Amino acid sequence: MRYGLTRIEFAVAAGACLLAVGVLLPRVQAARADAARAQCQNNLRKLGQGFAEFEKVNGGLPPRRAGFNNGAPYSGWGAYVLPYIGEESVAKKYDLKRDFFDPANRDAVGTQVPVFLCPAAPADRALAIQSQASTKSENADKDTVFATKAGACDYISSNGVLIARGGYGLNASATDQMIGNQRQPMADNEFLPVAKITDGTSCTLLLIEQAGRPNVWRNGKKKDGNDMFGMSPNARGSWAGWGSIAFGAASAETGETPGKGDATDCSVNCNNSFGVYGFHAGGANVLMCDGAVRFMGTRLDPLTFAYLTIRDDGHLISPTDY
Repeated sequence: MRYGLTRIEFAVAAGACLLAVGVLLPRVQAARADAARAQCQNNLRKLGQGFAEFEKVNGGLPPRRAGFNNGAPYSGWGAYVLPYIGEESVAKKYDLKRDFFDPANRDAVGTQVPVFLCPAAPADRALAIQSQASTKSENADKDTVFATKAGACDYISSNGVLIARGGYGLNASATDQMIGNQRQPMADNEFLPVAKITDGTSCTLLLIEQAGRPNVWRNGKKKDGNDMFGMSPNARGSWAGWGSIAFGAASAETGETPGKGDATDCSVNCNNSFGVYGFHAGGANVLMCDGAVRFMGTRLDPLTFAYLTIRDDGHLISPTDY
């Protein structure tokens, strides 16, 4: 009676197993990538619904940055939409009359809210913030440096267009490299009505994926060090903090913004500090002001990207344009 396999039989069986793994593994990886992309889109869709409900109740979209130019305690749109995205328990622990890094907000801010994270992005990220209380905060202690760990966010809004000098032919005025700091769908320290989006809600970006913060990513590679804003209260990448940054295309070669100022510049998956950036093959997700979620391919040209950022430049952009 035979027990076990001969060497030849064992080799054949092992080869068959390796072949099966080689065939199935790419399929499993592709399925996981598809699922992560779909969940990322669902997150943005849920956020879009939250923004719409917020606007309906409050007469405008939440501030992208509260605390800009000492206009309010430090926070951003993420803290404002919590009750409208099913996060009432976190919202109850958050005091908008104090800075997001205030000790009173530590428990809320340290909570990693799943809807703010794209599952395709690297996990286990949090921002370390250190700062004194702002002028507008109800915290009377203005001398102590408070420290907190803040949950991450992979989605961000715009507070301007960062362009190469003389680049892209935009019909907008600029004194330097920044265009339209008050021409986006969300404003600083106020609730901006959707009616201000005269280009149309389907032609204007509300949020983009800008995943991976506080780590710095360029052209698919992680760089040494963290985001340029460090541990300051205006650090981007936390759902509770400032939720906007200037949008701009990058050099396709280096991944740095601004680029050359021509059509060779890269708007998607080259720079996670100013551009659209996701950990998906071939592009990243964005949320339009009408609540539609779209997948931006890596061929998005910088001029179209800039037009989509500004709410009132007069350019009506069709989905077929990107």
